[in-house]
Amino acid sequence: MSLLVPPRVPSDEILDGNVPPDAAEESLADIEWIHRALGGRAIVRRHLVPLLLSVPSPRPVLLDLGAGSGHVGRALEAELSRRGRKLVTIDLDRQLLHARLSAAGRSVAADALRLPLADRSVDIVSSTLFLHHFDAASVAALLRESARVARVAVVALDLTRHRVPLAINAILARLAYRSPITRLDGRASVLQAWTTPELRTLAARALPGTLVRPAGPFVQGLLWKRT
Repeated sequence: MSLLVPPRVPSDEILDGNVPPDAAEESLADIEWIHRALGGRAIVRRHLVPLLLSVPSPRPVLLDLGAGSGHVGRALEAELSRRGRKLVTIDLDRQLLHARLSAAGRSVAADALRLPLADRSVDIVSSTLFLHHFDAASVAALLRESARVARVAVVALDLTRHRVPLAINAILARLAYRSPITRLDGRASVLQAWTTPELRTLAARALPGTLVRPAGPFVQGLLWKRT
């Protein structure tokens, strides 16, 4: 492995634990800012909007795993509305506090490894900056569970492990982040992210036919389609 790719270091991120509401909201606001300012929103739009528009239903249903404050779903709903389509988003997060920050009536507090949904009950299951939270066995379980409830496709976008995003996080920690939680969790996220070859191997074993490709600078995209 290249010297620019550090060894994977699994850890429990602070925001995944019991954090006071004000501190959690501050860090989630940082995450939304990162997503918007560093191009994450454009990457999500590029990978998900064409797929959502291809769903034959006039009201496609998207399940967003690890949704946090629900900002990804809100942005996608706005984008589809501009294109004359209605999107129904279900925001799922294990943390009840995070789920409460989503729009009323569309959030679910649940374990993504045991989705409280029937087989093929939503059109697309997606996640953003989520897979790196799991070990290899749990990634496989998550992908299989996502495919179980998806009628059309499973999409995941995540970081890739590399020293450049580590350096970028260190700069942002000094200049931009409001929350000390974000400073620590940002570094932890990069260090436990999967490389594209690693994720490709995991996905191929869990869901044959899954594609894993670079999606942007130090971002990778995973796509599985039901045939």
